[in-house]
Amino acid sequence: MVSNWILGIISVLWWFCIDIAMPSAEQPLTCRELLLSWRTARATGIALETVLQETRTNLAAMPLDDALSCGEFAMLTENDIVWSARFVEEIAKHPKCLDDMYTKSESQTRCTQKWYKIAIHSLAVQGQSAEAEAMWHRAKNLSANGVQLIGWPSPLQTPTVWVSGLRSRPIWDCTKWPFLAMLEKFASDILQEVQAGTSKFANAYPYLTQKGTWQDMFLYRGHEWNATLCEYLPRTCHLLVPELPTRPGVPYMTVYNEEIVIFRSEPGASVGAHCGSSNAVINLHLTLLGGSSTTLRVGSKEVVLQDGRAVCFQDSYFHAIEHQAHGEPERISLVVRVMHPELELGSYGESRSTDVVPNLAAWDPAAAMMQELEKLRSQYRTLAASCASGPNRCQADEFRHGGKKK
Repeated sequence: MVSNWILGIISVLWWFCIDIAMPSAEQPLTCRELLLSWRTARATGIALETVLQETRTNLAAMPLDDALSCGEFAMLTENDIVWSARFVEEIAKHPKCLDDMYTKSESQTRCTQKWYKIAIHSLAVQGQSAEAEAMWHRAKNLSANGVQLIGWPSPLQTPTVWVSGLRSRPIWDCTKWPFLAMLEKFASDILQEVQAGTSKFANAYPYLTQKGTWQDMFLYRGHEWNATLCEYLPRTCHLLVPELPTRPGVPYMTVYNEEIVIFRSEPGASVGAHCGSSNAVINLHLTLLGGSSTTLRVGSKEVVLQDGRAVCFQDSYFHAIEHQAHGEPERISLVVRVMHPELELGSYGESRSTDVVPNLAAWDPAAAMMQELEKLRSQYRTLAASCASGPNRCQADEFRHGGKKK
């Protein structure tokens, strides 16, 4: 969590850098003045609902970029999570933000849905489930010509992007991904590599960590392998390289559609309820160590974790992790985020674009398949040449510079 003194410095610098002139009767409040009025209202016991109309009017008068910046700052500095979430909800209803619901397709990130997700998310992480559910209902009530604008089916799922027609279930049968059996078989080898490279971990998603130590390192993100990390975890990377993408020829929806991340936590770590970027991602969660000391909750289900065994759950469901205070010294998990097994090009329906593919009508599945095939061939040619020189040469150099050694 950001310490109070850092927040104080940020606040001073931020106020200093914006226009602090008092408005005329006709001039709307600046972000600074608006947030000060909120804090004054809260300090003097004025009801939240009383100040919402003024907030809505003043935010709507701001350019959208200014309103978004104001919302980000409110989330960072506002101590009362319910008040800050309601402030962000008003940004989701900014006229220019709402325009996205009409100009973008459901397979793209849309401003209103994104900011409602942020607001609901912030409440859920802090255990404010009743407030989060009430806000979910208000989001679902947004409509045009009698049609709901946001497709979330329940308060348990509020991802940034929701594509209609994809099956939802909190827990999936892991046998749909046969390579998981191989990862389970080599779980001890993977763990050995990870433990040898623990210095490479970084703090994971600070805004989700309620307390304790929760860390991560990404082997594969933004559809690119981390060459440096693969040098430390060569066998792990070699096992996983041929498995991504899991739906070759199907266009990605977001940049987060497929990722590989290793998580580490220590006793007492608590990660609040959160959900992923879309309903088109399944998390393949292989516990390497510390399963008996950790509780995973997905939606309303509590999932039993076992070392060397995988569980598979839909990333769009709220999920939370608790590492028992008197549990094992560390919990380590390998998570492979994969595309929904039923996602096809046709799943996008009439959508014109995704966050990754600007023109779905021009998408060529055969060309995409050939591109992936050539990349895989290149990686394995380099690997074969390395191994042919001796077993000690079987390293991860093929991940450098697009699969070419230097």
